[in-house]
Amino acid sequence: MTRLITAWLVAIVLTGCGSEPPWNVLLVTFDTTRADHLGPYGHPTARTPTLDRLAAEVFVFEQANTSVPLTCPAHSTILTGTYPIFHGVRDNSFFVLPEERTTLAEVLRDRGYATGAAIGAFPLLSRFGVAQGFDFYDERLGQANQDFRGERIRRSRSLYFDERPAGRVNDALLPWLRDQFDRPFFAWLHYFDPHQPLQPPTPYDQIFASDPYLGELAYADESLGRVIAELEEAGVADRTLIVMAADHGEGRGEHDEATHALLAYESTMRVPLIMKVPDRAGGERIAQRVATVDILPTILDLLGIPSPDEVQGRSLVSLLDGGSGDRGRRPAYAETLAPRLMHGWGELRVLYQGTLKYIHGPRPELYDLAEDPRERRNLMASRSEDSVKLKDNLKAFLTRYAGDTAAAVQETDSETVARLAALGYLSSGGERPGVGPEELRSDGAPPQDHVGDVSQMSETKSLLHRQRFLEARAVARQLLKKQADSPFYLGLYAWSLAGLGQNHEAFEVLEGTPEPVAYMAGIYQQVGLEAFRQGERRRAVELVRRVNEAHGSAEGFYVLASMYEQLGETQAYLDALAASLQHDENFAPARLNVAIQLARDGHYEDAEREMRRTLEASPLYPLAHFNYARLLGEREREEDALAHLHRAIELNPRYWEAYLAQVALLLDLGRSAEATAVAGRLRQACSDPGPLRRLETLLASS
Repeated sequence: MTRLITAWLVAIVLTGCGSEPPWNVLLVTFDTTRADHLGPYGHPTARTPTLDRLAAEVFVFEQANTSVPLTCPAHSTILTGTYPIFHGVRDNSFFVLPEERTTLAEVLRDRGYATGAAIGAFPLLSRFGVAQGFDFYDERLGQANQDFRGERIRRSRSLYFDERPAGRVNDALLPWLRDQFDRPFFAWLHYFDPHQPLQPPTPYDQIFASDPYLGELAYADESLGRVIAELEEAGVADRTLIVMAADHGEGRGEHDEATHALLAYESTMRVPLIMKVPDRAGGERIAQRVATVDILPTILDLLGIPSPDEVQGRSLVSLLDGGSGDRGRRPAYAETLAPRLMHGWGELRVLYQGTLKYIHGPRPELYDLAEDPRERRNLMASRSEDSVKLKDNLKAFLTRYAGDTAAAVQETDSETVARLAALGYLSSGGERPGVGPEELRSDGAPPQDHVGDVSQMSETKSLLHRQRFLEARAVARQLLKKQADSPFYLGLYAWSLAGLGQNHEAFEVLEGTPEPVAYMAGIYQQVGLEAFRQGERRRAVELVRRVNEAHGSAEGFYVLASMYEQLGETQAYLDALAASLQHDENFAPARLNVAIQLARDGHYEDAEREMRRTLEASPLYPLAHFNYARLLGEREREEDALAHLHRAIELNPRYWEAYLAQVALLLDLGRSAEATAVAGRLRQACSDPGPLRRLETLLASS
């Protein structure tokens, strides 16, 4: 009753007595998503039924551009309605959105909205400032991917940002969202899935085996569909403004760029922008060029809320109402300073004006996007007058819109720096993190000439992630021909050797330095794990132990603990788990293993305490739910055990071991009909003969 009264009072404040309740706002951002790879934008083999269905009801902006092809800066633009030259976030991880910048969440929270968000990856952690204004901000990423046994797959952590799949993002936000259906809310969901590494879940890994990028987009689309279904079931969809956008696109080999960040072509700068507006029929396609900087002022205009004075984008409501607007005539800005900050090359700044696009850098470029949307014909020489004009306009734009960006630079901790370097994100040539004055620079090497090297590195990482070690070795050798002393390239090469069973050669590569390089710790651990699996156990343990002595981490000591466990060295195993928890007391895998060991030793109350503590810190960790269920079953708390097994399966639908445990427990309880139903779901979902044979054995013995 108290909650209903509160919601009623909020509604009075927002709308006045007798008025319709204000619209809710759902913002969904797909990371690394090219507009031309989605159904509503005409891709012939895309599988995006949610967006396709919405296309008949929404406004589809055909030409929308991001401000920067990097996750945190791009989202900072979406959430503030300002350009990077004003909000100050110019790259991932070395910048923080200043408190004095006003976010959409802050504006709506001050108007009585409940504000909640769940993010999918490391670059949007609250430490980078994007959580301003959110009452609820779930950023518990963990290591979310598990195999059919529920075991965590750690391989990607040394190669990519920490992330979690879209389904887990939903799991994190939906419980909060369901509690807000009786009051106005602003919810933001961030799906990181289309970003490397590309590992779509079943069935999309099979449907799109030849192009997993499309599989990741299909999975993200399905996840969005589940959220919209919840809104429809709750009866709030008709008064919810839904905005779907992307932070940036993906090169996918165009202009020799495999991923994004280093170039400023439309492959990474053009993004989808789709809006479902409650009181407008939609189904319209808007051809005028717009930008993600326009999202905040458009949302606020639709809600009847004035935009903060600092906002630099423009409301697109007139376009929704059939007008021509001024966006097509008004210039828009974009940039990527990442080539300079990350690699010490030249930076790129962009001005869109009409159909023309000017890219300023060490080698300037001019394109007419109406005639040349793929940007194949540089018009700098043939249209020199336009080139000079747009360069002058870009210079004037910087003068007019720049803010105090120095406030955005943050001191980045050494662990984050090491992590970014280990991801291949930084090189010794970068200027990180200083930006300097907002001016047009022509110094440095043209990033267009060097992006191929980064693309090769990305290819090597992808091959290692997919355990295609022979191909990874070949590409790593090519990288080493270009830079033979690169620790990162050497690490990738050693990893490929270990994966091929060439352990002696792999160790020789890494033992060339007397002490492990700090940012290579994760790579050393992966080489150790591969060598351990290949039978070189003692030498692998020594390598990982040596790395942890020099640059210990929760993950590193957990890797060492897993080795000691397999060697049967219980005390060393427990000591390594303890060391892991000293580095991070909430590192769920280590605490869970402590709990499992306590249960093995018969210390059930202590084990249960540690299980609960694990789940408090990591409620979306399927393996913890599974093992807690086992403990509860042994203590004859069967109903609680079944609930945790059910949750484990919800969190990891491929968790066949949890299905089998649920069948076994139901059979023990004499609930054969329920066991048969679970068995049917397992047969339908699983194509692995191993679990299915075990299922038939279970049923036959009942």
